[in-house]
Amino acid sequence: MSSGKYTLVNGTFIPTEEYRISREESDAILFTERIRAVRTAFPFFSETLERIKLELLVFNQSFAEFTDLDGKGLKRQLERTLTKNKQFMGAILTIQFRLLNQKIQYTIQSEKLDTADYELNEKGLYIDIFDQVQKPAASLSNLSLGSAVYWSIVRNYLYGAPVDQLLLVNTEDLVIEAPQSNIYLITGDRIRGASCEQGAYLDISQLLLLELFSKLNLNYSENEGITIEDLRKADEIMIVNAIEGIRWVVGFEGKRYFNNTIRKISDSFTKGFIS
Repeated sequence: MSSGKYTLVNGTFIPTEEYRISREESDAILFTERIRAVRTAFPFFSETLERIKLELLVFNQSFAEFTDLDGKGLKRQLERTLTKNKQFMGAILTIQFRLLNQKIQYTIQSEKLDTADYELNEKGLYIDIFDQVQKPAASLSNLSLGSAVYWSIVRNYLYGAPVDQLLLVNTEDLVIEAPQSNIYLITGDRIRGASCEQGAYLDISQLLLLELFSKLNLNYSENEGITIEDLRKADEIMIVNAIEGIRWVVGFEGKRYFNNTIRKISDSFTKGFIS
């Protein structure tokens, strides 16, 4: 990915290479959200908007400039950023909110993707379990606000590891997520996931996935929790988020996984975002 040459700062474009933030601005960061652009569309825009509203509410803040009129202002600034950076195909936009002098401020940065559309990875991911730090179930554990520190820890352990991704477990040793992603186990026509009650992050892609599961006559459940032994017994495993889409897991320990059902889910997932 290549970063855009311009960063949008409170409505004004600044060359990215010249953009700097002060220590005061760094300390004022509230949260960050990302959204993907597929050509001229923003998949999961309404879901991202609702997530932004919720996170602002957590901090007892509002920002009508972005959230009123179904997010018209936010979408306009996202479009301006893509146009200024001439990124008209696939891109990821990062929106950062700060509270400085009791006023909401924001930046929007963009990165160009190598491919415009969501694509299933042809080379499957190898995964392992990260259990040095367990993520507890808490009031914010389903949001990035309550999960980001755990993701950061996992990423540091991933450097130099012989796998592509590490999975987090909760205080009951149940597998709950990958960084910024939900995990799904497929066995026959049954799909299992992890619940917010177990401490799992809730990615905004899940509502769409539940619709796709139903259309494909797949039965979804997240009540039982996912054990490490469940990973070993699954036919297929996928990791999903709204930015990267569906990623197929090929191996865990000595087990290898198929992707027959995952391909069907991925085809349906991608179809809705191709213009």
